[in-house]
Amino acid sequence: MCRFLMIIVLAFILTQVSCTQEYICQCVVKYTGNPPSLPDSSVHEFAIKDVKKNAKAACEANSLTSTTSSVTATEKCQLY
Repeated sequence: MCRFLMIIVLAFILTQVSCTQEYICQCVVKYTGNPPSLPDSSVHEFAIKDVKKNAKAACEANSLTSTTSSVTATEKCQLY
């Protein structure tokens, strides 16, 4: 009986522990181009709660490059 109870408690604990964790996605935005007085690079972070593989994919999906009026904004996001 005691062994059965320990197995039930262990099974309960294992099912309650999830593989998901909270990861931080850090995005660095850099501006390049010809006009003077471009904004400085900026960094923003946000949390992603998922398994590591999915969190990394979601974070890197936020990376982009856009060009407007000869100013290029490059945003590179990495999980850390």
